[in-house]
Amino acid sequence: MDKVLFFFTKKSTYMTIIVIVIGLIINYVVRKLINKHISNNQNKFSKRKATFFNLLKNMIKYILVLLVVISILEINGINITSVVAGLGIASVIVGLALQDALKDIIMGINIILDDYFSVGDVIKIDDVEGKVISLGLKTTKIKDINDSRILVIANRNISSALIMTNAVGINIPLPYELSLQDAEKTLNDIVSEIKKIENVANAEYKGIDEFGDSAIIYKIVIWVEKDAKIVTKRKANCIIKDMLDKANISIPYTQIDIHTK
Repeated sequence: MDKVLFFFTKKSTYMTIIVIVIGLIINYVVRKLINKHISNNQNKFSKRKATFFNLLKNMIKYILVLLVVISILEINGINITSVVAGLGIASVIVGLALQDALKDIIMGINIILDDYFSVGDVIKIDDVEGKVISLGLKTTKIKDINDSRILVIANRNISSALIMTNAVGINIPLPYELSLQDAEKTLNDIVSEIKKIENVANAEYKGIDEFGDSAIIYKIVIWVEKDAKIVTKRKANCIIKDMLDKANISIPYTQIDIHTK
């Protein structure tokens, strides 16, 4: 018991506790101030600024941890200069072990400074298309718009990202035998129905896109919330098929004639 009391009454012990508490308080206050600033200026902030402030919170946390550790070492009589000088081979090993983490951090900073994308954007990285829900120093989290999976991607693996628009184009093949007047009437009716789908801001018939081998390709464009594009396109396709069936208009498909002797 005496040893325990001696430990907690030592100057180095309570100074260590004080430094840790001060670090936690500073981190708490800084995070509260930044969150309040973001909340009060939510309408004025661009997504890039909001993302930057969220990244700033993480950077401040890591800096505070480093300062607290250095202070604790100094309080307990450990000379930081001699420790750094004596690391030698160990520092090289640690550097190699942390090189991927450093690449993540550097790339995370580049994403912010070069405005690759921001939280809330719908992006495509390789074959994955999703909404950015979190951007940190080391990782980016996106919600796959196809199946709502949460994907965590190391920032070092993001060499490029395509920011998706809120426009969805749908090509509709119709037979050459169908007159342009009848085709356009049916397509305008389809567009009117598509506009009723939830999350659809607008839809337009754009005209003939190309002349195919067995069909004329007409195009419509739908403007919809980015993270609802896949679901909306599927609903629109159902409407297109149903209304073409009701109008007795068949969708052309490739047919092969086999002749036998």
